Amino acid sequence: MGVHTWDDPVRIDDFESGGERRVLGYTDEMMLVHYSLQPGDEGELHSHDETVQASFVIEGELQLRGEYDRTVEAGDSYIIPPGTTHGVYANTPCTVIDAFSPPIAEYKG
Repeated sequence: MGVHTWDDPVRIDDFESGGERRVLGYTDEMMLVHYSLQPGDEGELHSHDETVQASFVIEGELQLRGEYDRTVEAGDSYIIPPGTTHGVYANTPCTVIDAFSPPIAEYKG
């Protein structure tokens, strides 16, 4: 078990726009990631071969792209199965929590 504080996460990646990805913690089976996005931030279309992604929008509005093409907003959640092409575009300032199982190797500290 690992305990991380907000000020001492596993990893922080800053986006050029001012948004960030904050890896909060992970095990061999699961990873928890917090995103702060600014309007216009974009997650390019991609897929995960083995990873399931579960997401919850805490605040703001996102445009899901790819096989899921729709708008989601605060309070909405979605699950992306392995092999599903997906991406996002932030319509407004957004805060999102993602859980990945198994973890995304590139996001590890």
